[in-house]
Parts: sequence; C-alpha cells; structure tokens
Amino acid sequence: MLCSSVITNLSYADSIQAISKPSAEDNLAHQRLLYRDALELARQGKWQRLKQHREQLQSYPLYPYLVYADLASNLRYSRRSEVSQYLEDYSGSIKARHLRNHWLNYLAKRQYWSTFTRFYAPQQASIKQQCQFQLARYYADPEDPQLDKRRAQALSAALKLWNVGKSQPKQCDRLFNRLIADNRITEALAWQRFNKALINHQYQLARYLQRFIKTPYYSQLTKLYYQADRSPENIGQFQHFNNDSAEELLIIQHALVHLARRDSHASLKYWSHYQQTHEFDDNARSAVVSAIIKGLYKQRATTIADAYFADHLQLLNDSLDGSLVEWRIRLALQDKDWPSVRLWLQRLPVELQNSSAWRYWHIRSMQSDPLSTDKPELQKMTESLAQERDFYGFLASDMLDKEYRLNHHPVAIDEQRLETIKALPAMARARELMFHQDSLAANREWNQATASFVYDDWLMAAIAAGQWQWHSKAIASLGRAQYWDDVELRFPLAFEPTIRSAAEDNNVDSALLFALARQESAFDASATSPAGAMGLMQVMPATAKGTARKYKIPYLKSSQLHDPETNIAIASHYYEELLKRYNGSRILASAAYNAGPSRVAQWLNKSDGKLPFDIWIEVIPYRETRAYVRNILMYSIIYSRKIGERAPLLMQDEIFRLL
Repeated sequence: MLCSSVITNLSYADSIQAISKPSAEDNLAHQRLLYRDALELARQGKWQRLKQHREQLQSYPLYPYLVYADLASNLRYSRRSEVSQYLEDYSGSIKARHLRNHWLNYLAKRQYWSTFTRFYAPQQASIKQQCQFQLARYYADPEDPQLDKRRAQALSAALKLWNVGKSQPKQCDRLFNRLIADNRITEALAWQRFNKALINHQYQLARYLQRFIKTPYYSQLTKLYYQADRSPENIGQFQHFNNDSAEELLIIQHALVHLARRDSHASLKYWSHYQQTHEFDDNARSAVVSAIIKGLYKQRATTIADAYFADHLQLLNDSLDGSLVEWRIRLALQDKDWPSVRLWLQRLPVELQNSSAWRYWHIRSMQSDPLSTDKPELQKMTESLAQERDFYGFLASDMLDKEYRLNHHPVAIDEQRLETIKALPAMARARELMFHQDSLAANREWNQATASFVYDDWLMAAIAAGQWQWHSKAIASLGRAQYWDDVELRFPLAFEPTIRSAAEDNNVDSALLFALARQESAFDASATSPAGAMGLMQVMPATAKGTARKYKIPYLKSSQLHDPETNIAIASHYYEELLKRYNGSRILASAAYNAGPSRVAQWLNKSDGKLPFDIWIEVIPYRETRAYVRNILMYSIIYSRKIGERAPLLMQDEIFRLL
C-alpha cells in the first residue's frame, strides 16, 4: 500500500508541474511582450531601466538589438571595450555591422585614427569608410618607423578610390586633397576618370577633371571627347583621329554609338572608314555594330540592316547572347512579316530557340505559312509546348482545346535540415522581427542568414517561410533554388478574405486580384519600389489619393498603403477603372497598371488596331511590361484553379479584338 501511495502522489505532483510549467509557446509570447516594453524604454531613453529589463530577455533572439540600442545611443570612447565585446559576441550579425559603422564614424569624427584602424573591417566597409581608413593609415602613429611606407600605400589605395566615374562621398575630400597636394594625380589618370565620367553622363565631374589636363595631347582629347558626346557627327572629321591610341578608340566608339541613334547611315559610313584605320576589339565592334543595326531598323532601312546584321550575326550572338536577334524577330512580328519571323528564328542561338516563347512563335509562323504541309510536326510541337506551365504553354493548350498543365510537384521536406535552418540565429531574429512588424530589419536578417545558402538550404528556407506565412520569402527562396514546380508555395492564397471581398465589391475576378498581388509584391505588404509604388499591389501615392477620394476610401497619408485592406481596396477600384476604360481587356488594363495609360495610348496608336493580341503583347517596347502582362494572365489561370474556377486564359473578345 505504501508503494502504491507514493507512486500515486508522484504522479499527481508530476501532473501539477506539467500544468503549471509554461510551454515554449507561452514563454515566447511572454518574451515578445517584454521585448515590446524594452523597445518603449529605449525610445524614451531610459537606459538604466532598459538594462534591468533586458536581463529577462537574454535567451530571446532579439536580445542583441536591445544591447545595440544602448551602445549606439550612448557611444563614448570609454565604452570601447563594450563595443569590442559586442562585435565579438555577435560577429557577422547585422547589428554588429551597424554598431561598427556608428563606432567608426565616432572615431573618425574625433580623429582617433589608431583606434579606427583597429576596428576597421575591410570586407564590409563603405566607400566613406575606405577613404577614412586610408586617411587613418596616413595620419596614425606619426612615430612609426614604417610611416613613409604606410603613407605611400595609403595614397596608392586612395588613387583607386579617386579614379571612378562619379563623385565620391564628402568624407573622401580630405584624402583626395592629400593626393592633389602630393601631385599624385597624373594627366593619364585624370583622363581615365574623365572618360568614366562622360560614359556616366557626369558632366559636372568631367568639367572639374579638366583642371588636371595641361598638355596639348590630353587637352585635345578631352575637347574631342566632349564634342563626340554632344555633337557625334563631328566624328566624320577624320583628320582629328589619325592616332590608333586607346584614348582615340574610346572616343570613336562613343561617338559612333551616339550617332547611330540619330543618323545610322552616317554612322555606318564613318565606321567603315575607321575599321580601315584603327584596330578595335570585339567588344567595341559589337557595341558599334549593334547600335548601327538598331538605328537602321528604326530609320526603316530594313534591307540594309538585315544584310549588315547577317554579315555580323556570329559576332553579335556571341557578345549579346542573341538579344539583338530577338529584337529583330519582334520587329518582324510588328509588321506581321512571317517569312522574316521564320528566317530570324533560325538565326537565334539554339538555347533561345528552345525557350517557350520562341517555340510558340515558331508554331505561329508555321500556322501562318500557306505552303506549310508538315501538319504532324506542327501538332507535335504544339502538344510539347502545351506541357509547360507558362503563358506560352497555356496558349498552346488553348490551340489544342486542352486543360492547362499546372505540373505541381511539392518540395520534399528534410526535417533535420529544416529545423537547422530555423534555428540559425539570424533566421530566428528575422522571424521575430516580422512578428514585431519591423520588415526592413527582418529582410536584412533574412539576407544575412541566407547569404551562403546552397540549393537544399534554399528549398528548406522556402518551407520555413511558408510555415511562417512570410510568402514573399518563400517565393524568392524557390526562385533562388530555381525550383518552379511547388505551385502551392509559389502561389499562396494570401489575404484571401480581403481580396475576395474587394473582388466582389468591384466586380473583378478574385483570381485576377490574387495575380496582381502576386506579381506586384509577392504578397509583401511592406514593399516599396524605387519609383515609390507601395504595398501589396504597388500603388503610387498620387494614384491612391485620387482613387481614394473618388470612392470615399479613408486615406490620409501614403503610409496607409502598407495596410493590406487599404491597399487592396484602392488597387481593386483603380484596376476596375482600367478595365472599364479598355472595354474589359485585361491585356490593356494590366499594361496600363504597370506602365501607365499614356504609354498604352502610344502603343495602341502605333499598332493602329491591326495586331492580334499575342503579337501586341510580344512587341510591347518595355521588357518589364511584356513580362508583366504575360504573368498577370498566367497567374490568373493558376489562381482560378486554386479557388475552384475554370476560367480561360483569355476571353473571346480578348482573343479576337485587334489592338
């Protein structure tokens, strides 16, 4: 009985302990609350209380952020040992890099050069810091017996920092002034930088550099180069270019490329002369020849351009990877010149001939040939293309009246590798930062965590991101692995209730709105483009303001575009407007959403209502917009299948309407 009683009591005690002991999830939730409180203390500058508070968070992934906040906000020379310890403890982390940057700025501002050199990390140094480091090498330890050697090395490195085609940060000025004072900037070096500046259209820098040009030879070169850039027709004054020097070759190439855009016939004439008098390498020849050919085509000298292109096909395919041939095929498509389409398709490099796009246009060109009798081969080619999960594969499926192939093959999960990746300190920090809605810091930590990933790592990173509902990273990780067949991970039904509601309110297909969000931001509500478009559907603030006012959507400031509900509401209304404007054409509405209605108007004016839908898409001048329109249509098909619909790639009106 005694033994049984003891066992019963122990079991009861174990049960009580199991109930009272917090789970890992509860502990994490508690730490997240504590961290938010700690951030508020940091914002208020209550550093002593923060130190006490953060002791409870030493096991939390974002603990280094709290230590960093204290050090970065209270830098003093007396805390150099704390800075050093932090850099050692969190070596390689984003916050260690940030602290090093703050610390180096602090040291440089106070000219603590010896300490600066000890903390300097060349592998992560900015241009500003590189200049400061060379300045530190020049001025630190004046009693060093190796001072002269060290200064010579510093100035040699400084010359490389100086010799670039743009202005450098102001922190480099003192170092560069040292170069000038020591007469280290030669005319030859100044000429090199002058050339780089002109190529980058940095005219103010180019004018500044002329002060270093003294001799008649280089003075004449800079004058000729300016003329070649501003008035390229002057390259026809052959008497000025009778020296086969590297400098003259650069000027001639620069002028002929510019001239080809204005007067391709003159450029071709002058090029013929210079080929006889000067020796150009293949890169220069390719640049000039491709510019002349494009100029001839644009100036409607098609026969001359085709002959010249054929004569230089190998050179251009080797140097341009077939891109100029692709450009020529699109020109033929624009004219519906099917014999030329067939001819130039044969001149593509083999790897491009095998791409879905050019396989499709091969099929279309055969269909358009009244003399073509090889129907079995055409059927075989179409059936093969219809196996592909892309825009052209779906078009081929429509030709055969077959269902589209989604070819879903999910990533196989390696549980051990997956858990290892989730446990990486930077990955754990990234996840927590996303929880706290600090997307900028989260992205930085993600990039740090994945910097050395290989194929299998990227696959598991995609799985981890998908489990965390971090859809943009799941999609990007599969892209890095070039694994395209996990349709579930690549095309999530993110923000589904909001998107479905907006689709119903605006009479727009849900699949189309899903496709827009997937194409625009990969479901990253925090995204901001270089042009300023914001949020899930990358809405421009000016567009948002007008659309919100028109449809009475609460909207006060552009930051609201990072709110998914606001962004989706505004974007869906705007896209509905575009659909109405273009009589329901998703092709034109999508092109306008990406490139703007004014550009679509230009393209429609050029095509003059004479082009089938597929040619119109293929000859859109902007590569980005071409891909955008194709993707919106293709993604719409994938999403329609995911939500249980069976919409076609294109409606009948979209197919038969000429654009």
